[in-house]
Amino acid sequence: MNSYFSDPVLLIISTALGFLKYIMIFRLLFEVTRVNFYNPLCQAVVKITNPILAPLTMLPLRFGRFDLSIILLILLIIAIEILFPYFFQNIDYNLSHILIFSLGLLLKTILNIFFWMIIIGAVASWFFMYHNHPLFSLINELCEPLYQPVRSILPPMSGIDFSPIILLLLIQLAEMLLVRPIFGLINFI
Repeated sequence: MNSYFSDPVLLIISTALGFLKYIMIFRLLFEVTRVNFYNPLCQAVVKITNPILAPLTMLPLRFGRFDLSIILLILLIIAIEILFPYFFQNIDYNLSHILIFSLGLLLKTILNIFFWMIIIGAVASWFFMYHNHPLFSLINELCEPLYQPVRSILPPMSGIDFSPIILLLLIQLAEMLLVRPIFGLINFI
């Protein structure tokens, strides 16, 4: 396939894989944080992901709040997303490098999602009219398990909540201390 036709095909497929990756990550986060599944946005994500996850429910891969089948599926999607541009080329693939890179990208993506949700939630908290919107209530439900430990450590500050700032700092530190070493493992294997 020449580049005139392959570039649009790559764009469409990589966009579809990216959409599927984010939908599956949100489904995982919804289950881990136990958000209100009556939220219309949660119902949409569940309707999209149920046909994909239904065959995987036969596998007993559930540990507490974590469904390993979703995590494995997300890692597979990320691996396909990494490899797809190179499928039609003669390149040797190292499976361990791809798995490590996929795990690093999964953690980086989850940290980025929480980073932007905290910023959006903090900005939306300034405007009273958005408090009942399904998106902002979902963001609050997803971020609340992260806010609680920080708020329990911080003393009350007369109506000012510094927990989003501290969480943003902790997310940046987690990216430096967790994600970068995972990507660094590729050089050792």
